[in-house]
Amino acid sequence: MTNHLKDNRVRALLDLVPDRVTVLNVGCAQNPQIHFALAKKTDRIVGIDINKKMLSPIKRKRLPAYVMNAESIRLNRKFDYIVAGELIEHLSNPGLFLEGMKRHLAKSGKIIITTPNISSVFLYFLVVVLDQTQDPTHTFYFDQKNLKTLIQRFGLEIVLTKYIPPEIKFHGRGILFRTVFFITTCLVNLGYKISPRLFGSYLLMVLHLKEK
Repeated sequence: MTNHLKDNRVRALLDLVPDRVTVLNVGCAQNPQIHFALAKKTDRIVGIDINKKMLSPIKRKRLPAYVMNAESIRLNRKFDYIVAGELIEHLSNPGLFLEGMKRHLAKSGKIIITTPNISSVFLYFLVVVLDQTQDPTHTFYFDQKNLKTLIQRFGLEIVLTKYIPPEIKFHGRGILFRTVFFITTCLVNLGYKISPRLFGSYLLMVLHLKEK
């Protein structure tokens, strides 16, 4: 298992997908190793991404993958599980994305979403207090309440909500920054034991179709 597959968020996501189900991985090219890990669980997996060049490693493995926008997805099939890790915060229209996922979800299927948690003390301090972007391609930040409101507008129900702490590790360039990052992640993980909402770096939700 490669290092990024040991990340808390990735492990939580992979653990929720059963073996031998049909899977749609949305934004699959952003981390091909996650797609490969999902492919080991099932040979019935399809990936989509807007970045044609970054799809090359997946296509070299002869796994079906298509250049497609998550907001205008058109595949003539439905899936047991739809995975969208660290995607919704990058979109121009998250509502169109949710509508597209509904069209492609099997009747008893589930959608797994992960996104940065703006309620976390660390992320709030970085983005709101310091006015720094976590990622220049982010267009939205979500907490549990506003993501729940968005999801419910599109006929979906939340069956699981989970906060995930960051991985404790040295990260970045320079010994000072790496040390500060390591200490910060240690403190955040300690805080997580007291309040997952305030110290969980990621928000994970599992959705299904609302019963009529």
